[in-house]
Amino acid sequence: MAPLSGDQGPRLPGELEEELAAIRADPGESVGFGEKAFTPYEPNVARALIGADDPAITQRLLAEALAADDRVLGLALLHVLGKRSDPTVDGALIEALRVPELRPTAAYLLGRRGYKGYPVHGRDLDAVRAALRPHLDDDERFEDPFHRRSFRAGDFALAALVRLEGPERFGITDPKRADLIGYALPALDDATRAQLLARARDL
Repeated sequence: MAPLSGDQGPRLPGELEEELAAIRADPGESVGFGEKAFTPYEPNVARALIGADDPAITQRLLAEALAADDRVLGLALLHVLGKRSDPTVDGALIEALRVPELRPTAAYLLGRRGYKGYPVHGRDLDAVRAALRPHLDDDERFEDPFHRRSFRAGDFALAALVRLEGPERFGITDPKRADLIGYALPALDDATRAQLLARARDL
């Protein structure tokens, strides 16, 4: 990832800086797994960073994620950012979409907002949809360092768009798939992916 010019913003209060330091020290272990399929990621050393409302924290997390030399660190910081409730989070995640290494996770978090531990206070859904659409056809592989699995990168954007538009608009009739798509890790076979992509282009 290209480093930012200048620093990553003002120093945060002590507990917040301590949590950032803990994430930097071992980013791979800073994100755990939830107990259900629909909670595949759970930041576990960022209580204060998630709970504080100041938008400056969101900007600091974004700046650190964009500047991170360690891809795993950048992804770990995004997972913390995505759990925050302040209204600037969508804009930060949309900004993160421009970095290929961060894009699948940023897309996932955009689709996840407002559901089971991912709060949201109003959002411009048209802007989110527009930001996701250019990445639906991304066939690059995303190596998930937390689950140690490989996914098609564009499937995160596609699943997020399905969630935002509503699974019923994509002809998803299986209740389990309708309940999980966009929340669980993407598991799309070729036929299902082609169907969803075709429908996304028609909407």
